[in-house]
Amino acid sequence: MIKRNFFIGSIFLIGVLGFFVSSVVMRKTPLVEPSVEPSVEPPVATAYTVMIYMNGSDLESEFGAATDDLVEMIESGLDAQNANVLILTGGTNRWQASAIPETECVIWRLADGELFEQHSMGLVNMGNPDTLRDFIRFCQDGFPAERYGLIMWDHGGGSIVGFGHDEKFYDDALTLADMERAFDEAGLAEERLEFLGFDACLMATVEMAVLARKFARVMIASADLEPGEGWDYRFLAALNEDICGFALGEIIVDTFFEYYKTRGLYDEEILTLSVVDLEKVGAVMDALGRLVPGELSEQKFRAMAFRRAATKTFGQCSPRDNYADMVDIGDMAHQLADLYPRESRAVLDALKNCVTYNRHNLDTEVYGLSTFYIYGGKSRGIGSLQTYSALEADENFTRFLHMFFQKLLQERESESIHTETVLWELVENNTFRTAALIQPPFETNFRVPKIGNEYVALFPIGETKNARRYAIPAEVNGRDAEIIVHFSDPDGKILGARYTAPGAFQKGHDPLTAGDVLAFWRIEYDFETGLESWVKSALFTLDDAPTLTWHNPPSRFKQGFRHTDFCNNVFYSAPLQLL
Repeated sequence: MIKRNFFIGSIFLIGVLGFFVSSVVMRKTPLVEPSVEPSVEPPVATAYTVMIYMNGSDLESEFGAATDDLVEMIESGLDAQNANVLILTGGTNRWQASAIPETECVIWRLADGELFEQHSMGLVNMGNPDTLRDFIRFCQDGFPAERYGLIMWDHGGGSIVGFGHDEKFYDDALTLADMERAFDEAGLAEERLEFLGFDACLMATVEMAVLARKFARVMIASADLEPGEGWDYRFLAALNEDICGFALGEIIVDTFFEYYKTRGLYDEEILTLSVVDLEKVGAVMDALGRLVPGELSEQKFRAMAFRRAATKTFGQCSPRDNYADMVDIGDMAHQLADLYPRESRAVLDALKNCVTYNRHNLDTEVYGLSTFYIYGGKSRGIGSLQTYSALEADENFTRFLHMFFQKLLQERESESIHTETVLWELVENNTFRTAALIQPPFETNFRVPKIGNEYVALFPIGETKNARRYAIPAEVNGRDAEIIVHFSDPDGKILGARYTAPGAFQKGHDPLTAGDVLAFWRIEYDFETGLESWVKSALFTLDDAPTLTWHNPPSRFKQGFRHTDFCNNVFYSAPLQLL
């Protein structure tokens, strides 16, 4: 048996990581006849049993992110006499750690710097609530403890999309309703979790918290997107001491931020993480329901829509895929303070009582809990609102969302609230195609951006305290994606590709390397008919890792403006000859 300290300090490559994890994983029986009995005797009633639902998905098959976190767990220094840590692995087409099989979902126990196989569940769908229920039951029955914790590991998508996707089962995911059923059938209403954690994007939602309050005391989650590396699992060492869920949550948040600071990624990544007292979340949901109007005249709708456009939104994407529609509740209350001062203050007071710890690196203050507020994703509004209504979160707020959505769809004369400069190429007659969209964060002397030989459109999607982010709609190796560009200097840095799909939002970015095949999506607009469509550029292959370069626009380009109104409708001013 190779002990965990054999490679400590020298693990850099995925192949080495896989070998390291493989060397400290004990399988009691061959894959063809998996064990159904624990390979080590569990202790009698430890202080904690922590369950990690590790749905590896493409995070593992492509980049070994789950393997990285297993290494952190192994290195954490956890004393198994004080806490049981049990991990269910599955949901991915390939494990970088060769000892962990793709052909079955296996429950492992972390002890003495090694992973021991406890039970094979067979090849089951981690997007099925039955799998989550059975995992919880197995851990509770076999590993009794004074307190229980559950961590959900994968992608996340907020209140409408839910959590995770299983590569083995057509990217099946767990909705909020699925998780509620799993928690209820596992008996968590009778024996509540000390904490529920989401190492996933966009899951610090008030709707998730309201659902979870029957089953847990504390929730730890991110309101915005998470980096691909997620949490730092060396926090498990904190379980060696007697610690409550709130104190553990603070340690998880602090180690998360320290991890990215020590790697020089604090300004490059979006970082939000909060600790929520689930006993007090009902007051937040109630106050939110009282904040919004009970009826929507045209005048009230205009006032609400203008403020919705200015509200801090998480999971921002380019207009081609901007459907997350999760907003910061505190910022929403501030935006409405002039209209509803008493109700706004009640929301902020409820948030202050409910969110016990909150850290972020964003450009504006955020408050640790989000909510669904339809706007950018109005093209999917019918389905999204059906899903939301089924959550039964708050009757008043749900009714308001339906009214607001219907008003968003109505045609009306509207002034622009946001304008971007567009450079057009003439396609034919009155039809033009965007060559570039310019809203750079720095003075560029009207230079335009390229990747390779192709001009690109930069859409603003968010800011940290020291940098801005833009998205370029693209296709990467045959998959729809957004190329994320980070600006902390005038030239910008390409972070990688974030794939877009109807399922959960991607955690982190995929690197772009030589050999990748790219195309860019551009807007095509007919100024005579007013018809707008997205068209794809020619495919090209990267010779090397891409960079963003800046150029003087050619004389054939014409300048115009792209306007967005308060209903999130887009219109264009006629192109002019570029001077």
